[in-house]
Amino acid sequence: MKKIKVAILAGGSSVEREISLRSCKNIEAALDKEKYDIRIYNLPKDRTTDWAREIIADPPDIVLSALHGGNGENGSVQGFLHCLGIPFAGSSVLSSALCMDKKMAKTVMSANHIQTPEDIYIKRGDRIIDHADEIRQIGFPLIVKPNRGGSSIGISIANNTEELESAAKSIIEEYDDDVIAEKYIKGREITCAVYEGEKGIDVMAVLDINKSGEMFSYEDKSGQGSPIGDISNMPAFLQDMVRAIAIKTFDVLKCRGYACVDMIVREEQIYVIEVNTLPGLTDISLVPRAAEGLDMSFGDFIDRLIEFELKRSKI
Repeated sequence: MKKIKVAILAGGSSVEREISLRSCKNIEAALDKEKYDIRIYNLPKDRTTDWAREIIADPPDIVLSALHGGNGENGSVQGFLHCLGIPFAGSSVLSSALCMDKKMAKTVMSANHIQTPEDIYIKRGDRIIDHADEIRQIGFPLIVKPNRGGSSIGISIANNTEELESAAKSIIEEYDDDVIAEKYIKGREITCAVYEGEKGIDVMAVLDINKSGEMFSYEDKSGQGSPIGDISNMPAFLQDMVRAIAIKTFDVLKCRGYACVDMIVREEQIYVIEVNTLPGLTDISLVPRAAEGLDMSFGDFIDRLIEFELKRSKI
């Protein structure tokens, strides 16, 4: 039987490069070498494009992206592959760009009656004093983060105006990004791993997040050893609510393939925080753990993704 040519994209120039390389390693280890002819493209930090020329010269049957953040997750690489007519697992240009911009994603979710935390959007060049009324209305503490960042990089808690101003200035200067400051909601932090298959959109599993402090930090996500999430033991009625909201969120944001919908549960109130269209796929990441909710290995899940996308690309 002829092997399926699979290209794995990894690395890149974003601050999430190291997690991307670890995701790539885990994907490669999970793939059946008897079934797949695997080629890894390590996208360099300096953004040179030899990898793109190589893909054009010798197109794979399908691309699996282990890229996180930056051009790998904002729709740019997805648009490149789409123009070449190369199938890829995961979300398209529109949903990738939309979910990468937290404020825009929250706007779409709110318009579709999906509850998200109140927020203040601080654009580069804004003064904090210009947002004084919003700050008074929402109140402290606030979770402050880059609007287009990922892996909890640059995130902090502000307890007063001075801390908010300092956090916003740091994000703007270090990451050249706008800032989103959300009302801090103390509750149970979860993620819902959603996937698309023959029967439509469904949930792999609801996972409780294992975090070492008040926030799910970059150190938590990139640590070694223990899984960063466990199959949730929330009451069944709450899990049903979470699953329904996650599926609706995946749908209205036009996601494809798979994604993680991050939420906070406070009593019986469920808030969607953000949607990761290319979540981590390392050996301790959430999606491999969630695959257990379908009684399958991570390799089996990747098989299912590939088969579904190749079938869809022929329609």
